[in-house]
Order: sequence, then C-alpha cells, then structure tokens
Amino acid sequence: MSKRSFWWVIGIQFVAGLFAGYGLSSIPELRTYKLLNLAGILYAFSGVLVLSEMLATDGWKDFCVRKLAPSIVWGHTAIPVGAILGGVIAAIMHKPSSLAVGLFSFAFWGYSLLALLPFEKIVAFPQFVKRDVETRWRWLGFFLVLGGVGAQLVAAVMDLRQ
Repeated sequence: MSKRSFWWVIGIQFVAGLFAGYGLSSIPELRTYKLLNLAGILYAFSGVLVLSEMLATDGWKDFCVRKLAPSIVWGHTAIPVGAILGGVIAAIMHKPSSLAVGLFSFAFWGYSLLALLPFEKIVAFPQFVKRDVETRWRWLGFFLVLGGVGAQLVAAVMDLRQ
C-alpha cells in the first residue's frame, strides 16, 4: 500500500472513530456490553464477508490480505483514538454516555494492541506461516470470525451479570 493510501485510510478511520465516539456518547445509559456486542457483530460480519465463496476470487483474496489486513491493524489504533477524542468532546458538551464511550475505547485500544500481535505476524505481515495469499486469507477470516464471536460471548456474560 502506498504512503498516500496509508494516510488516507488512517485519516478516514480516525474521523470515523471521532464521529462514532461523539455520536455514541449521546445515547443515554449506554452500557459497555452493548458496545462490545456491536463490535463483535461487526467483526463476525466482516469475517463472513471475507470468507464468502460468492466473493472468493483471486483478486478478492489478494485485496483482503494485501490491503484489508494492514488496514485492520492500523484501524485498531486510529478508530479508538478518534473515539476517545470524540468522547472527550462529548464530555465537554455534557453528553450522557461520554465516559462509557471513552473508557470502552481506551480499553479496546489497549486490548487490541495485544490481540493484534498474532494477527499481524500471521496475516498482515506474515512471519509464522506460509506467505501465500490463500493461507493468509483463511487466517484473516478465522481471526475476524473468532474475534467477533468471542466479543459477543463476553458481552453476553457481561449482560447476564448486570
């Protein structure tokens, strides 16, 4: 991916996080498990799209491992940082759920730094598996579906404890 594309992707992700953080802060009594469930649904849906046999051409697989996977790695910093800033702006504007959004975004960012280590080493910039597109594509889908379902399970347990 070129440097120009890199900066555009980072900028779009940051702005998306900023708007999401500010917008979610306006929802009264927003709970962390609801945000986690939403993130899980997005991950699982993305994994299903990546692995869809309807889309699975060689060009799609190449796009997924060469463009999408690095964008996912960068997005796990740009989006939460944008959401944290959106939550701070929302707190200044006295929005009801700004603290919940800010804390969730910060925790998600910290967690994703650890969770993305194997993703980065296996899919985005492979060092531990074969470097062929097919293997990396399958691992990408696996990580997305596993992360999505795992986040939804954690959200369900959090909801039960409420």
